Amino acid sequence: MQKDYLENLKKKLHSYKEENIEFNEPHFSQQLDLREGSKKEVIKNLLNPEKLVHAYQEKGKYGDIIHCLHFKISNTRTMRLPVIFHQKSLYIITYIMRYRPWQSMIKRRQR
Repeated sequence: MQKDYLENLKKKLHSYKEENIEFNEPHFSQQLDLREGSKKEVIKNLLNPEKLVHAYQEKGKYGDIIHCLHFKISNTRTMRLPVIFHQKSLYIITYIMRYRPWQSMIKRRQR
């Protein structure tokens, strides 16, 4: 089931273009600066989701469905992007870079 969910998310992400991506400003940019991230890297991973290794859904504060996407950046770094899929846009809530092996993070989540 997780594999099918990831494949569906990848197809969905491929359907968006860069101009369809919206950011939760100024929060997103503040987190990006704080964690020394790159907006280009975020956009690249969203539009070419080959590095998407894990995802799950949460219910948002206002009833939206938030998809928490985890991208493998290296063996010790994982980029987490909580996003909301709108019909014509992709809304990125924040930017989180985690410095832990992504394989063990996924194993903990699946318990």
